[in-house]
Amino acid sequence: MIDKVLIPPVDEPTLPVGCDYLVGIDDTGFAYDNTELSINKGETVCWIWNDETMAHNVAQIANEGDTARMIGGAYSGEAMTSVDYRLTFDEDQTFLYMCEPHATMDMAGKVIVGTGIEQVQDSPSDNYGDDDDNNTPGFTVILLGIAAIAAVMVSRRQ
Repeated sequence: MIDKVLIPPVDEPTLPVGCDYLVGIDDTGFAYDNTELSINKGETVCWIWNDETMAHNVAQIANEGDTARMIGGAYSGEAMTSVDYRLTFDEDQTFLYMCEPHATMDMAGKVIVGTGIEQVQDSPSDNYGDDDDNNTPGFTVILLGIAAIAAVMVSRRQ
């Protein structure tokens, strides 16, 4: 009881509305303060910082250690000193990201969603052993046509 009077409890930081997790910039200014998260599908990660001394951003990368962003990947835009970027993850995956201006300094992070493994649906063209999906009637018709023409030519020569 006396500890609570002498040393009041530290208030837990409150998450902004709509955020399940918060990623900011650490005290060095060259790293995210939360570099690896494990979250559930449907949860939202918010990258938020205000009035940093250096500009930062969030750029998805394809592989750990990449220093160039993935074309078509998630991107917060040009690096800025204040950012509020939010992503809701609806599928199992491992989301890798970096700060473009500080990529060579290994300013990167990872969000593991669910199992961390993206589920890939088989397309009908991937079922090579399935005869129902692999019918090619055009090829058979062409072969029968060539055989009929050859038979007519052989019968005329006799």
